[in-house]
Amino acid sequence: DGTMNVALDGTIRESCPWLPRLGFEFKVPKSKSAFSYFGMGPHESYCDMNHASMIDRYESDAEREYVNYIMPQEHGNHIRTKVLEINNSLCFEAESEMEINVSRYSAQTLKKAMHQDELKKDEAITVRIDYKNTGVGSDACGPELLPEYRLSEKDIKFAFYIK
Repeated sequence: DGTMNVALDGTIRESCPWLPRLGFEFKVPKSKSAFSYFGMGPHESYCDMNHASMIDRYESDAEREYVNYIMPQEHGNHIRTKVLEINNSLCFEAESEMEINVSRYSAQTLKKAMHQDELKKDEAITVRIDYKNTGVGSDACGPELLPEYRLSEKDIKFAFYIK
């Protein structure tokens, strides 16, 4: 039926203390920015920042997912997601749960821009399907990120379907 199974079964080196995120990135045409998902929303959610979110079915697009932080950075993540549908034509479905992000900006684009006026939209939409992300707290502007919010697992099993 055209369904693809994507699976990650791996071990993280013991010398690696923790990862910022682990997952896959896909590019889709910018005309496919509308999406719906069943997961935590309607606002962005991370493992350490989700108390204002509820699990439900939501509709959005890449423009609405952008959070206008003073310094461009990671934004628009949704945890505990089961299904992501792009433009009613491409579907990602987790075996258990996944984290998703649909953005007009790649990680590289966000990293290059130090201020909002330097941020230029990419020619394609970046879709991320992640096993997990580390929390957003850090010791850059506050206390060190608590261990329970770090992606520090060593044995990873993650699978999803693309339909």
